[in-house]
Amino acid sequence: MEINFKKVHTGKDLTVSGIVLAVGVGLCFVHAGLGGFIGVCGLLMLLFYKSGYKANGSGLLLTKKALDVSHSCRQSIADYLDGKDTVPELNQPGAGGVVRLEVYFNREAGLAYAQLFDFSSYTYEKASEIVEIRSPRADRLISKL
Repeated sequence: MEINFKKVHTGKDLTVSGIVLAVGVGLCFVHAGLGGFIGVCGLLMLLFYKSGYKANGSGLLLTKKALDVSHSCRQSIADYLDGKDTVPELNQPGAGGVVRLEVYFNREAGLAYAQLFDFSSYTYEKASEIVEIRSPRADRLISKL
């Protein structure tokens, strides 16, 4: 089954957008042009600013973290995503090239979705499919982020 992620609002998104909108409305009484501009910015943030993710309509709110790691860590990450009982290494990139690890996770639920990409010809190409990881293996990966 293909796993797709949909961007959704988080509580923090709605709070920040609401504050900016309220400041804009309040500022309209002092300076109409500036207040209107900030109010419109708050409204646009309310409509378009989404920093959370949900997988295939699931109820869990996920956070996305994308890491560029050293190419020397590629095999340990690939083994970890294949289900082997290894500890993934996430070293900072050096002179040997990079791979990209994208992780969507919910720390409280102990759930993570991870995918590995290789960097080639100035683009990231899929090196693995999206893998669902559950606790306690997911906790091990999330703690390394």
